[in-house]
This record gives sequence, C-alpha cells and structure tokens, in this order.
Amino acid sequence: MFSSGMFAQPFPKDYFRNPLDIPILLAGNFGECRPNHFHTGLDFKTNERENLRVSAAAEGFVSRISISHSGYGNALYIQHPNGYTTVYAHLNDFFPALQQYVVAKQYELERWNIDIQLKEDEFPVTSGQFIAFSGTTGGSTGPHLHFEIRDTRSEHVLNAALFGLPIKDTKPPVPYKLALYQAGSIYQQEPRILPLKKSGTSYTTSTPLIKTPSQQVRLAVFADDFMEGSPNKLGVHAMKLFMDGNQMASWQLDEIDFDLNRYVNAFADFRLKSLQKDWFQTLFRIPGNHLNSYTFLNERNGALELTAAKLHNVKIELWDVMGNRSEIAFQLQWNPEAQPPSSSACAEIWTAGKSNSVQTPNLSFSVGEKALYDDLCFKFTETPSTVHWSSVVQIMGTEYPLQTYSELRLKLNKLLPFELRTKLVFVHHIRAASLPGNNPQTAMAARFDKGWAVADVRTFGNYYVTVDTIPPQIIPHKNNNNASSSKLQFTVTDKLTSVKDFRAELDGKWLRFVRTGNTYTYVFDQRCAKGKHVLTIKARDENDNESVFVYNFTR
Repeated sequence: MFSSGMFAQPFPKDYFRNPLDIPILLAGNFGECRPNHFHTGLDFKTNERENLRVSAAAEGFVSRISISHSGYGNALYIQHPNGYTTVYAHLNDFFPALQQYVVAKQYELERWNIDIQLKEDEFPVTSGQFIAFSGTTGGSTGPHLHFEIRDTRSEHVLNAALFGLPIKDTKPPVPYKLALYQAGSIYQQEPRILPLKKSGTSYTTSTPLIKTPSQQVRLAVFADDFMEGSPNKLGVHAMKLFMDGNQMASWQLDEIDFDLNRYVNAFADFRLKSLQKDWFQTLFRIPGNHLNSYTFLNERNGALELTAAKLHNVKIELWDVMGNRSEIAFQLQWNPEAQPPSSSACAEIWTAGKSNSVQTPNLSFSVGEKALYDDLCFKFTETPSTVHWSSVVQIMGTEYPLQTYSELRLKLNKLLPFELRTKLVFVHHIRAASLPGNNPQTAMAARFDKGWAVADVRTFGNYYVTVDTIPPQIIPHKNNNNASSSKLQFTVTDKLTSVKDFRAELDGKWLRFVRTGNTYTYVFDQRCAKGKHVLTIKARDENDNESVFVYNFTR
C-alpha cells in the first residue's frame, strides 16, 4: 500500500501545475487518518469561497465523471500521457461543454448520480485549461478543492505533494502524546499515555526515564503537522523508530490502494481513537494489519525488547513531506521486579487471522479470517424483548473495529406476516459512512430467512429487529410558493434507514434534481416553460416503502 523507501520517490517534479490560480494552502493532506480511511488527496483551500476557477494540472483528456451526494461529490478525472491521472473533487459545475454533456447524459439515463467513462477524443484538455468551478459538493464540510494524483494503471493514489507542487512549508510536525503498549493484544490492555513537552530542539516525556514492568514495549504517537498560512492540522508523512542508535521500525505514506484503505483502523489504534478522540499512529504491526507501509528491522514487528536494568535510549523521528523533521527522545528501562499490569480473565478469545463465531438459539454471528485486527476478549449479551421482533443483543462495543462485513442473524420471537418479510430492519445506530458528509442512520435493512432476520454488518454494537413500514417523508420548501423563486426544493428523509431512490417527473417526464444531503433542488431551465405544471416525486427507502408527492404549481 505504501512505499517504504524514505524520500526516494521517482515522481516527476515539473509536470503538474497548481490547479488553482491562488497560492496553495492546505486544509488537509495525503495520508491523514480519517474515520475508516486514509485521506487520499490534498485539500486546497479556496479562500472560504465556492466557484473559483479550477484548471487542468497538465495536458490530457477527461476520462471519467462521477456525480454523488456523498464522497467526492462532483468529480472530474483527467488522464495524462505520462501514466498518471489527476482527480478534482467537490466541484460545482464543469466547463460549459462538459456540463452540457453531463446533464444530457443524466437525462438520457434518467439518473442524477452517475459515474461514466469518457473516450480520449471526447474532451481533450491542455495544461492550465479551465475545467470546472470549485465547490463543496458530496462529503465536503466546507468550500475547498480535493486534488489527487493516481497511477493510471493500478489506480493507486500517490502523494501529490511529492510531485513538485509549489507548497510552502517549513514547519515540522508537532508530537503531543506517546502511547506505550506491552506484549499481547492492544484490545486487551490499557496503554500507558504519556504527554510530551518541548525540551531544547526535541520533545520528551515529563520524566525522561520511563520505567516499565514489561520486557517488550510497543510505541504509538499522536502528532499533527502544520504549514505556513493555515491553522489546519495536517497528517505526518513518515516516522522512524530507533533504540540505542539502531533503527527498529519506520513507515512512510506515499501510496494508497483503495482496497486496503480501511486498514487505517489497524495503522492507528481505533479503540483509543474512539475513547480519547486522538489518532495514535503505531510504530508496530498488529496481526490483522495487512498494510505494507512499514519497514521493520527486527523480527518482532516493531516491538522493542528490553534488557533488565539497562537504560535504553529511544528516539522517534517525525517527518513531513517537505523534509521538515522533529524528534522525540527518552529512555526506557525494564524493571523485572515490578509487577506488570494485570489483565482480567477472559472466558472466550476471538483470534485475529481466524474465523470466529457465536451461536445461540436466538443469535448467530460469524466473522471471517480478515475481520479482526487483533485478538479480542469476546463478550456478548442477549436480553429478551416483548416489544421488538427479537432479543436485544450487545456484541462487544463500537470501539472495537471490524475490517470486513460479517453475517449477523437474529431469531424472530413472533410469527412474521408474509407481507412484512421485506420490511425487516436491524436497529443499530450507523455513523456517517467512510467519507464525511453521508447521513448517519438509525437502522439498516435485513432480509428474512426461515424465521431469522439476516444482514451483513461491519460494526460491533447493539442490535435488535423491528419492521419498517413507514415511507420517506417529502417536505416542500416554503420558497417553492414564491412566484419569484428560481428553483424548487424538497427535503426527503427516512425515519429508520435511508432514501434509496428518488425520482421526479414534470408533466410525466423525468426531471433532474440535484441532491445535497437530504435536500433535492431543481433550478428552473428550458425544461419548465411558463404556465401550469404537475410535479410528481417518488421516494423509496431500503425496505422499498414508497412515498408519492404530487405538487401543482404555476411558473
């Protein structure tokens, strides 16, 4: 997933230009830890404004357009003759000819959200050519341009800051805290958290000598990077770990394979993030971490083996992508006479790298070999219910991550009428999805299977079964009734799951509404002439409950 050669990249340094006409200031950078993913690009600030002109970073052709209310929003892809593809995301409109093409394609497909490939001769572009207006579409939380450089053949994302873009940055990373782990699963211990302070030219712990009752110690660091002109916190590009002058481990964030992106939950301590809100990035590998971002120079995957009574000199170097460096320095000493932290007894261990399951008369839950990042002390409870359609089960807690989808089955506790078999849901608060901007949900659709409710889930937590027969709610905005209004807007929400399908027809013909979150907007154009009209809106949720809203208006 990542290159391990420290600052030895062969990327061209004078090929790509700044896609904006203003100096580069970053709101986010490559490899930052985000919920369930690494950040895959550079977020260029746009002076807190939308509709700045975006230019092609080099010559090539528009190879792909994707439109979505989440994730990248409106995104444009340019394939270049040197083997790279640039991506421009969270855009508003594209340049006029391309915008007309996209709208025509949406009307042809009768679908707003599209993802289409284009041919080389359709929309060629030159370096610096105007291609779009910046915006804040999709999962964006504020106006900016998300910019990526990808390897065209592999589609891996590369660190765009390594391509010679004019980024001014002389500020080194700032480490805040150090986490010490002993041997064993990181989920079956409480790491020792030590605040860091600046001491001369380096950082250290409040007591430079750290005494530990454990012979084997593993380390993780909570740190941020910064740049001139921007208060935003950025991610660290690389770290190196030394003990007694010998390099023991390192990692460097140069390349991301989307298939492995969720392993951020193993690269950083997901449980610690859930409990403390801080991203502690590890300098060791846990069993279920399949990233190749690390270079380990010992056989213990980055763990430090201490010698009794010896004072070990430990140094951690932190680098940003521009080569600015900071350092953490301290000493470790193992005291064999001290008692290591006691761990509570565990009735059942779920082992990383193996399939694990729990089966009871009313519950079946199975995880595959790649589901767990580290061993778990597995716990669950079942509470009978006369209110819901199943028992209420608590399977571990949401602070414990899962890499892959796992099958959950809950036995129904009453006879389910045939007409409700497609209306089953697991009630379980689902956080906003991997990319920010998606709406959290209260439930997810489940399927009926011989008296059981079944679904593939990707989080531990609290689950029970109910039925969902309530269709989405369609609410017109008050401004729709304003004779001078230039648009029609509706808010569409679902009580339990999500809005799966939205379709609007004007006088019987499909009409293009743009979705932003739960708001759907149509801006009047030539498809709506002056006079009386009938607008029919249909919205369906995950259980195929459908609402129909008929709106009569005069333009």
